[in-house]
Amino acid sequence: MIPGAPEAGFAADARPACGFCGAVYDPAVGDPGREVPPGTPFGGLPDYWRCPGCGGPQHGFTALTPQGGEAMEARVAALTASYRLIAERDMPGVPICNDALAVEALGFRPHRPGWIGCVIAPWFLNAVMIPRDPALWADRRDGDKMEIALPSGAYRFTAARVGVLGTLAVIPLASAMNVFADQEDARAAAALALDHLMREPREPAPPSDQPGASDREAAKPALSRRSLFGRARR
Repeated sequence: MIPGAPEAGFAADARPACGFCGAVYDPAVGDPGREVPPGTPFGGLPDYWRCPGCGGPQHGFTALTPQGGEAMEARVAALTASYRLIAERDMPGVPICNDALAVEALGFRPHRPGWIGCVIAPWFLNAVMIPRDPALWADRRDGDKMEIALPSGAYRFTAARVGVLGTLAVIPLASAMNVFADQEDARAAAALALDHLMREPREPAPPSDQPGASDREAAKPALSRRSLFGRARR
């Protein structure tokens, strides 16, 4: 094969997207979870390979190089499709799931080095950072910790690989999802968490006359799960 020649209708370095869910295949990253090593062009994928987002066929991929808001929408759609596939395939009847909840991504916005928002699923509520470059954290293993600066401060994220999206950075916000009565309740908690994470720090308050007040204020946790989710208990 001539280097750089198109394979299966795509150039060797093309990053085609699934026409069903928007998942993007990046040949520089491959799909190690499905035994596809980095450097594998789309035309070199094994016959068994299917879209990791929705399980769609290879012929459903089209040449697409999304930019700006389109890129974010495509990645968020792929992320949502990936978790919906897990929900349908692996999670029915699992005790930790809240059957009143559905997979939903909300509040995603640009923030270096990618896009940040929240994902609700019947078994978790997470803040998620999707990297613009799927290879950005390719050297991180699932569960590795990394610190990322947000407007409200620096937070410890956990690495989580999700197919062709690469390795995401995640902050678990809730795992006991039975604290939420319904989807609207979970959405409210997600919006509250994002508002906290992405809010610029306020100017320091004037000193209090009460002894020890400033010390108690400084000791407050950056993100209190009690403050976020205590309101959801009924």
